[in-house]
Amino acid sequence: MLGILVLRLRTERGGHYSMFPGKLLHGALFRCIAAYDPAFASELHARKMKPFTIGFFQRTGRSATAVLRAQELNEPHYAEGEELLLRLTALDENVLAALLRISPGTVLAVGQLSFIVEEILADGRENTGIIAEEELIAAALSAEDAQKIRVSFRSPTVFRVDKDDCAVPRPALIFASLADKWTWQGLPFAVDKDIVRMVAAKLIPLDWRGAGVRIRQSERKTMPGFTGTFAFSIGRLSAEEREIILLLAQFAPFCGVGRLTAQGFGETTVALG
Repeated sequence: MLGILVLRLRTERGGHYSMFPGKLLHGALFRCIAAYDPAFASELHARKMKPFTIGFFQRTGRSATAVLRAQELNEPHYAEGEELLLRLTALDENVLAALLRISPGTVLAVGQLSFIVEEILADGRENTGIIAEEELIAAALSAEDAQKIRVSFRSPTVFRVDKDDCAVPRPALIFASLADKWTWQGLPFAVDKDIVRMVAAKLIPLDWRGAGVRIRQSERKTMPGFTGTFAFSIGRLSAEEREIILLLAQFAPFCGVGRLTAQGFGETTVALG
């Protein structure tokens, strides 16, 4: 089972961050999982690839596709009592069970700030939901009329190319990343990464709205990233090529794109048109 959940939060102790709070969010989520099952949390911590993603705080009333600038990402300020949304995804049934056990009233200590969980959404509101892998595949195969894919990166996104970070939304990088994540999760329907790269190279860029950013991970370390919305035409693809691209596109909201998706990077939504 795969799940997209949203925590509706109220800021208990406000203030500001002096760097991107992704690592702090990662720690806060692990404490929630450990409270549910300490042994599972320990085993999960040892895994190289984490079967969950964490997004970035969304202010209520603000569009989820708004392009966030460097200062808002690296130095966000939240006032006491402010309501926020935090998007989480699960690619593992045990992770999903742990996240669904987060109860209203739970306090998330994220560095010096703290947030109270008011509600956990998993019922379709805010584009949440739980789906079986077989349903995801069926949905991709049934999207016969889709002519374009619009991919929105709400949190900073970056890829690892050889030994360097690359913050450019090239279709081949996006879909190769998704192919890796599909394979790592051991999901049905084998995906060949090399074939995916070749197919993605045929996608035609249509329009985009985005920005490059430098993300401050610590006082001494920054890394590149990008945010924004990018649309691609799939009109040149064969029927088989369309199927694989649509399958990975449907998977993207659950797994995120690029590096560090368990630390607030690569939060992804997709719309077909």
